[in-house]
Amino acid sequence: MKLNIAYPRNGTVKQFEVSDDVLRRVHLNDYRLGNEVDGAIFGDEFKGYTFRLKGGSDKDGFPMIQGVLAASRVSLLIKRGAKGFNAFRGSEGERRRKALRGCILGADIAVLNVTVTKTGENPIEGITDVSLPRRLGPKRANNIRKLFNLSREDDVRKFVVRRKVTKAGKKDRFKAPKIQRLVTPAIRARRAQKVKAAIAKVRASAAERREYLSLVATRRQAARQRKNALLHRQKVGTEKADL
Repeated sequence: MKLNIAYPRNGTVKQFEVSDDVLRRVHLNDYRLGNEVDGAIFGDEFKGYTFRLKGGSDKDGFPMIQGVLAASRVSLLIKRGAKGFNAFRGSEGERRRKALRGCILGADIAVLNVTVTKTGENPIEGITDVSLPRRLGPKRANNIRKLFNLSREDDVRKFVVRRKVTKAGKKDRFKAPKIQRLVTPAIRARRAQKVKAAIAKVRASAAERREYLSLVATRRQAARQRKNALLHRQKVGTEKADL
């Protein structure tokens, strides 16, 4: 079985091979996704570590699904965008029946993903002995505020993470991402202008409607007057004929 170990604190991920002899000593059906397990069950080199089971897949590539309490493959009716049903497939609101693996471990698991929640005495090569900082900083305005604990009044543009770009024969320069979802005075003015235009459009439409209804009422009144005049002439003509 392949064991993917991730250490979010250092930003490192590495894959290890766990032999079948080691797995035979462990009753895998006692564990499921979300549990914290002792790293020693996967080998002596992980002794003292605590891992959290995050996901995996069986030998045929079917992913494990959290909440499905089964140690085998099941057929579930899932919605578009869920694990096992890509969002670009199907249409909005469509559901399909897909084969998925339950969250309980078993002998058919080929890949298991875990994260380190507690480190042991001996470092794991490529995991806890190195640190890989993020190459790029956050791009969205709210994520920058969250990273630096900023308030709404602080200027986010002053806290953008810049990276240094070095090229042979050229002067060093710094690059910064374009901040997404940044509300500036120009954007506020544009939004206010759109709202003002929408209100003016509604008012103009209401004025046109009132003018139209007034015209219709005037024409209906004129038609009634013409009809009454015609009926009066007919009545007068009938009375003269009777005399």
